[in-house]
Amino acid sequence: MIRLFASDMDGTLLNDKGYISDRTINAVKKLQKHGIHFIVNTGRDYRAAKRELDAASLSCDMICHSGACTYDVHGNGFHIASLPKSIAKQILTVFERHGAFADIATEYGKTSITDKNTLLSYYKNEVFPAVEQEGKVYFRTWHDFAMMVSKVRFFEGKESLLGCETPIYKISTTFFDQDKINALKDDIHGIDQLHAVSTSKNDLEITHVNAQKGTALLRYAQTRKITPSQILAVGDSGNDLSMLSLDLGVTAAMANASATVKDVCSVIAPSNDQDGVAFLIEDILEQNELAARVRRSFCLALDYSKI
Repeated sequence: MIRLFASDMDGTLLNDKGYISDRTINAVKKLQKHGIHFIVNTGRDYRAAKRELDAASLSCDMICHSGACTYDVHGNGFHIASLPKSIAKQILTVFERHGAFADIATEYGKTSITDKNTLLSYYKNEVFPAVEQEGKVYFRTWHDFAMMVSKVRFFEGKESLLGCETPIYKISTTFFDQDKINALKDDIHGIDQLHAVSTSKNDLEITHVNAQKGTALLRYAQTRKITPSQILAVGDSGNDLSMLSLDLGVTAAMANASATVKDVCSVIAPSNDQDGVAFLIEDILEQNELAARVRRSFCLALDYSKI
């Protein structure tokens, strides 16, 4: 029986318009009402993930930064696996060599070692064109984007960040030019103790080797006394592979997932635009109800046998 449902966010829980559909909202709430844990397992930082849950009036625990930090429903962080500053320095040096913008996630949320104008140019010239090419939505409105920018914590250069005690959870970047991102990937793989994955052909996410969605999910489940066989995990992209390749009760790929993701999963769900997460939840609840009916019938049969 499934006791924990773990869902990726972008391309999975969210549809292509960047929303959680009404059907999915109702399904998640019904799942929780039946006592089954629901957790979001995302590459987003806490603020960006919570923004979508708040818009849908949903509350749940979250694994953020692709496994680097887990948060309870109240926003308290635990199970933290940050990048050692020595490794972060190597990563940032490689980024500089390739002219890559360092999109950094820390305990402050989105963090930058450049100025605001450089950040805005990065989104204009790299992120937005890449996202548009993929047909995805990360910011539904310019207001959402402006709110994100207003909350960025700026440091004066990498030494300022590396010299303080602020933990670094993830360093990522996006290049519209795929040749540039591929060259960066080749260079990054020469650094030890890190985990590098991509959610698309245009991006790269780097965390500590112990900060992976799969590792974080198992650690979370253990604290809830939930076994791997009682977990259903669903996702669509490369940073989901560490959890979808685990020996879980059910591993589901969205219909819009990459071929690599589909190959490791036991189930293919409808796409994110066809409420694939809701479909999986409804199936779980239906199976649980069927099992409950069988148990009730069995108990009645035992009672009648005593007559």
